[in-house]
Amino acid sequence: MGPNSPQQQQQPNNNSHPISIWEANKDRLGTMYQMISEPPRLLSNAAGKPSCCIFRVPQSLVKINGKSYNPLIVSIGPHHRGEPRLKMIEEHKWKYLGSLLARTEPKGLTLKDYLKALEPLEQKAKECYSENINLSTDEFLEMLVLDGCFIIELFRKFGHLVRFERDDPLVNMVWIIPFLARDFLRLENQIPFFVLLTLFDLTTMEEHKENGKSLSLLAVEFFNNHMQRPDNVIQKHHNLTGMLSQTSMSYPVHKASTLCRVWER
Repeated sequence: MGPNSPQQQQQPNNNSHPISIWEANKDRLGTMYQMISEPPRLLSNAAGKPSCCIFRVPQSLVKINGKSYNPLIVSIGPHHRGEPRLKMIEEHKWKYLGSLLARTEPKGLTLKDYLKALEPLEQKAKECYSENINLSTDEFLEMLVLDGCFIIELFRKFGHLVRFERDDPLVNMVWIIPFLARDFLRLENQIPFFVLLTLFDLTTMEEHKENGKSLSLLAVEFFNNHMQRPDNVIQKHHNLTGMLSQTSMSYPVHKASTLCRVWER
């Protein structure tokens, strides 16, 4: 056979270097390294900290019974904010905020004071959520004031600290209240309890301080009136004071992170 026969041409070159698919696809490698270096976009940096207490419901549960985790008539916090189906109670939030301001402004406490009181708590409040909150400072603080004041005003009204206005639709549509109570306890539908405490302490007038009702007590009274507790809990505690003192021994109610935690104690 000649020197250029086919058999000789097919001989492998021992000095050749096979090209790996990853050497050929350097762009893909670069993309992977970029993904490694990028911080999470959805998961908050505070997700692993003890301060994180408000989580999204896992998709595995949402697929099974997603409707049970969604608020029915009111959004609290950022996760369901702005949903069109919840607009009706959104209008009532502004009315309740207005009625609260009507009591505090003559005492020199304005809407600006509400916002200023929560401003130092912005980062702490955001760290309570497991996912990043894509709201500006102004939007986030407005949401906390609006949602927080609605909740504490509702608790005060049902705790007989503040009178219902005659034209308040919630008086005539009492069927709404149990739905509100359930929505206040939904996992994703939360703002931090320390936000409620800050607004409650800030807006409590002198005449109400004599009553001695704490926000925690008002909250438990509200839920007890509109939601049924398990029989063993009712039998175990003869009154609310007994229930609160019992729970305070193991986990003080005032240290609860959300309304869910107040109700669970």
